[in-house]
Order: sequence, then C-alpha cells, then structure tokens
Amino acid sequence: MSLISSFPGRKIISGDSEYLYFGGTAYLGLATLPAFQDIFIKNMRKYGTGYAASRKANIRIDIYEQAENILANLIGCQKALSVSSGFLAGQLALQAFRGEEYAFFCTSDTHPALYHPAASTAGTATQLLEEVRTFTSAYPEKKAVVLCDSITITENLYENNWYEQLPWSRTVFIADDSHGLGVMGPNGTGIYRKLKSIPFSELVVCGSLSKGFAVQAGAVFSSAGVIARLWDHPFFAGASPASPAAMATFRDAIPLYEIQRKKLTDHIRTFDNTFSSGDMFRHINGHPSYAYTQESLTRYLLDKGILTTAFHYPDVASPMVRRIVLSASHTEEDLAYLSACLKNFLRS
Repeated sequence: MSLISSFPGRKIISGDSEYLYFGGTAYLGLATLPAFQDIFIKNMRKYGTGYAASRKANIRIDIYEQAENILANLIGCQKALSVSSGFLAGQLALQAFRGEEYAFFCTSDTHPALYHPAASTAGTATQLLEEVRTFTSAYPEKKAVVLCDSITITENLYENNWYEQLPWSRTVFIADDSHGLGVMGPNGTGIYRKLKSIPFSELVVCGSLSKGFAVQAGAVFSSAGVIARLWDHPFFAGASPASPAAMATFRDAIPLYEIQRKKLTDHIRTFDNTFSSGDMFRHINGHPSYAYTQESLTRYLLDKGILTTAFHYPDVASPMVRRIVLSASHTEEDLAYLSACLKNFLRS
C-alpha cells in the first residue's frame, strides 16, 4: 500500500519516490484539471461546501432538479434521482421493490452496492438465467429482480446480451453502471439506452457519478413511477444529498466532459494500436481499464516507476484486483513509456 498526501493524478509521490499512476477510477482526469476545479470553486462559493438538510424539507435548492433533468435526458430515462454516493444509489434502488412478490437474484461479481440479504447468488450469468427461469415458472404470481454490474470481467453488459434471455415481463432488471457512466456508450451515456430496448417489467440503472463525471454523488435512473417511490422512501428523506456545488458543477461541465472523453478515447486507441497484448489483458472495448492476473507484472512495472491498481476487493478474502487504467490526464509520452515497459516485460 502506498500512502500519499494529495490526489492521485497522472503522477503520485509516495515517500521519496515518484510514480506514473496507471490506476484508480478518475477516468476523465478531471479532479486535478484546473478548468474543472475552477467550475467547482465557482459553484462552491455560490452553494457552499455541503448541504446537510433533507431534500424533503420545506426549503429546497433548485439545482438538484436541474441536474437531474440533464442526467435523465443524457442517460435516456424518464427520471433521475441524485443521492450522495453510488453505494447509496444502489441500496436506495432496491427499496423500490419490497414485498413478497419479489425475489432477488445476482451473480457472484455483483458490486456490494447492490447487496441484498435474500438474493440468490449464481456463479455465472448462465446459472443466473437458469435460476430465474425456474423461479418464474414455479411462481407465476411473482417477479424476479436481477442485480448485476454493467462492467465485469467476463459477462459485461456492453459486449454481451445474456439479459435478452430473461423472461422480460417477469423481470425487474437493476444494473450498477458506476464504471460506465460518463465513459461508455454514445457520448458517455452509459448502458441505459442499450438495456431499454428490452421490455422488462422495470429497468433501473444506478451508480456513482464520481468516476466518469468527477463529482461526489450517485444517481438512480428509471421510470417516473420507480423514481416517485424512491423519492417517498425514508432512505431518501433521511440522507443528506450530494453537495449542491457538485451537482451544479456537473451541469456546468458538460462541454468539458466531451473534451476529456475524446482525449480518453484517443488514448485508448493509441494504446491498443501501440501494444498488442494478446492474452495478457481482459479488456472491454472502449473502456480504459485493462485487467491482468500476473503479480510479476505489478512488481515489474513498479520497478520501472509505474504504479497500477492491485489490491484485494471488496475485502481481504476476495481475489486480487489488478488493473492498468488509462486516464485522459495521461500524456502521449506516458502511454509510449507504458507500452515500452510492457513489451520489455513480455520479452523478459
């Protein structure tokens, strides 16, 4: 573990050593970008540093509705609801489907944000499909709530259509798109537009806004009916919202997101064209993370002054997560050096 005293941008300093940082989830490189910081500071001066009151109180700040309308139009849903984190967005989304008529199903790699204590956990999407079909056949009066991540190592929703085999009218589909929002899909719109072509009983997408949009917040995207139920839920009324300055920054930074997303797309194309990894990485087309399994690669790159993501997740008993992550903040020289190091590793 490396301890640092500032935000991890394209470079980090740990102790007496400086590293190129190819890890984390700041995909668009916005947190340390002066133009983005200026927008945030301007909005912080107007809206303050935070907001501890309930959004159900008799005094309301209009920026939330403004930002949520922009989010809904961008993502392609009827309504959006913002909260303080992606984790809360996932847990709040589950609250719209309470009662004996619902049974929950997930795969083993579903993020803890969508943890449900009564969910049946399948090892693969194929096993999940079988369980859901068996359940809906045996209990025609009930509905299956399927929980999953949009970005996974093997069965991601961007490249795979396994969900099309679900019994649509009997399925509520909830996807955590934290690593896709702002980054994947046309203009960073994420997975919702692809999924809504399937006539599920209900479709819900939730996730963090901090990875793709660089604001500390989360959001739920769904039909007007689902969002109305969540608005009325005690989880929403009792939790402090995202910072209004953060939501105003999202609203004001739309042109900047487009610029940074193009830079990231160019970086991914450059890296893919420069370094042919073969079976070295597991990679989703268009996404800036490259998963690998070799501990020796982590150590080799560290010796070359490159720090990658490598830790047990979500707990110490879980498998090691190892990833090289590109960011819009990287330079062409950074990418060239990374590619050269990887080629030398393969030759060693």
